[in-house]
Amino acid sequence: MNRFQIACLVFLLKPFTISGQSVIINEMSQGSDGGKEWVELLVIDEGVDIRGWEIGDNDDGDWHPIAEFTDHENLNTLASGTIVVIYNSGDIDETIIEAGGEDISFDDKSVILGVNNSSFIVDTGPWGGSAGAFANTDRDDAAAIRNASDIIIHDMAVTHTTPTVPSPGSAKVKYYTGNTVAGVFEDSNWAVASSSTATPGVANGGDNSNWVDQSLPVELSAWKATSSRSQVNLQWTTDSEVENQGFTIERCKGQTASDREWIEISSFATNPDLLGQGSTSAYSEYAFIDKQVKVGETYRYRLSDVDYRGNVTTHEEISITVLDAGSDLKPAHFTLHKAYPNPFNPEVHLSFTLNDPSNVLSMEIYDLQGALVQSLASGFYTQGIYHFTWNGANSTAHQAASGVYLVRLEANSHVQIQRITLLR
Repeated sequence: MNRFQIACLVFLLKPFTISGQSVIINEMSQGSDGGKEWVELLVIDEGVDIRGWEIGDNDDGDWHPIAEFTDHENLNTLASGTIVVIYNSGDIDETIIEAGGEDISFDDKSVILGVNNSSFIVDTGPWGGSAGAFANTDRDDAAAIRNASDIIIHDMAVTHTTPTVPSPGSAKVKYYTGNTVAGVFEDSNWAVASSSTATPGVANGGDNSNWVDQSLPVELSAWKATSSRSQVNLQWTTDSEVENQGFTIERCKGQTASDREWIEISSFATNPDLLGQGSTSAYSEYAFIDKQVKVGETYRYRLSDVDYRGNVTTHEEISITVLDAGSDLKPAHFTLHKAYPNPFNPEVHLSFTLNDPSNVLSMEIYDLQGALVQSLASGFYTQGIYHFTWNGANSTAHQAASGVYLVRLEANSHVQIQRITLLR
């Protein structure tokens, strides 16, 4: 082989990347057919500005554009650990729908954008319809990301025309399983599976999940309401807080969504008891007593935290019926323990400690839209410690989709809620 041939071979095998990737391709799905494609990006460095960046197909080392990010202000300082999914809105994959569809909130570090969302994306390729961007027969026809100066940050295939990391292929998904930037160049750190098992918008499990930071600004470990002496006692605890100014509390009486009229009853701006801890990894307790209620009425409450930039994160709603001082219905005192493992696959272990007998107890799993997925316990329970396992199946014995679910434990008028994440 002469020197010219050797030089050409080195060029073809050279990674089309720059050192120190600030963003990587974390998952790529070619959908259940040729058009239902999507690409998941993972932000590695803190404060990355992706305005003007492009997702493309670097087939045979030739750049073919698919989508370009606009100059939207939410794209200028992405936090480390943020996941951004871009999908073909002209032919939407079922896994995108199961993940909740388009999600433009950056607060939870998980964003899902259709290519037709002109606020964030300029459609520069074939994804406006049923056509795909990646050829299923060409193994180096894989996703890549380049910055506003047209420098390739991460080329999934790495080398061309014979790829180091081949594309998934028809009806397949390929996802990164590691937790280092260097590992993306080794095919052994990537897994291939059926496209129906893909997990857009969440980490990929194992080491990858340990690497990805999708924690909320405030991690609630408890949020509960009890009633006594004709008033409502609200209590909540946090395991950690990030740049938390404080909390606001809202209340409404309507039992259906159309009847509800939320009223702010207290805020950190006027109540020092609701001021946050800023940034801390320490456990913190909060409480508020609502006396502006009537005995016998049922109220709903929702809690929100506000960070230093004014971003508002609203937590789950809870409800309570107001009891007078002589009521025979004693609120049950219990602790809903942390679920493990969390995220989980294929099952999660749940437990609680009940300090008082409860005539009306229920433990249920809900999705984020408020639909009941599975009931794990109901009826009378004596005091003690109880353990349950959820295998990810719904009430019809079908497996639930990947995503975030809510564990809701209620005993008499006492409610606690916890988030769990199912990864397929």
